[in-house]
Amino acid sequence: MIQSRGIIVPTSWHLRASDKMKLDELEEIVACLPKERTLFNYAKDWYAVQLLKYSLEQPQAVHWIKQSNFGKLLNKPQLRSWLGSLGSTTLSREQLAMLYPEKAEAFRLTLDRFDWVQTSRKGKESWNLVLQLNLNNADACYLEKYLPERDVDPFELRYHPIHEGRNRTLAWARIDLDLAKGEALIEEIQNDRIRETLWWLNYIREGKRKFIRCGQKKLPAQFIEQYWERHMKAHSKMWDEAMLSAAIFFIREELGIRDIFYHTPESGSRYKGDGASGAPRSIYSKLPERFCFKKTDEVPSFLMKRRKTRPKKNTEDACQFHLLQL
Repeated sequence: MIQSRGIIVPTSWHLRASDKMKLDELEEIVACLPKERTLFNYAKDWYAVQLLKYSLEQPQAVHWIKQSNFGKLLNKPQLRSWLGSLGSTTLSREQLAMLYPEKAEAFRLTLDRFDWVQTSRKGKESWNLVLQLNLNNADACYLEKYLPERDVDPFELRYHPIHEGRNRTLAWARIDLDLAKGEALIEEIQNDRIRETLWWLNYIREGKRKFIRCGQKKLPAQFIEQYWERHMKAHSKMWDEAMLSAAIFFIREELGIRDIFYHTPESGSRYKGDGASGAPRSIYSKLPERFCFKKTDEVPSFLMKRRKTRPKKNTEDACQFHLLQL
């Protein structure tokens, strides 16, 4: 759950006829984010509870929920066990509100903007909103023992849209949107930190090295091994669902958007280009399926003009998106 005052969307957003995602419009959203810390508590499979809350505008019979698009969420161990003890044939948001994630990790959310490559819209319309899922103070304290200078960090790539403050970015989501039409497109979900930590760990173990160099800094192998075992190993098992969950509920709860598109491998390759086809397929196939996205022939309205200007050469030129309607 997001613990903040929430973003107040300027009235001017709803009055604009333009569907352009320009820098000045992004700045408006970023400026509205609460300046105090914005926490996002998450535990493995917690997205199931969050999605069910949004799907239940009214109490519903459990057997009807099982037959709906969200029915598979009831099979998650915590929910299945809790439903068995509840002894009720109906389910409501109020009942789900009694649950709390077990062994939750407290992440910190920040916003930024991005305009470079792999955006579906090009030119002046290509700006993306970036939601960053940042680690907590325990991670920061551990890193500061070995890396007191913030701009020295072997586990992040500076040309990516990461948070440059004390709390390092575990993962980020790039989002394009149109508030007037109530549509958002999750362009990508990605992380550097887990991948880079694992790369350095393998580098040390394969060469039986006792240290690595990061710029002018000499880091002991023990630091890398402990950072993986104590911090990144657990995150590696759920970073993708934690990031997608944060993105969905930021879009729905803070921006009030109900129609959330998500790229398929095919749509990402077609619209984003510039290496998008090299992304892990599971991030754009299995992950959205777990979150109850459905494949659709619909296209985000702000991409329609671009699609029309590109004539189909054959039937294989068409591609689908994932869509979640909350």
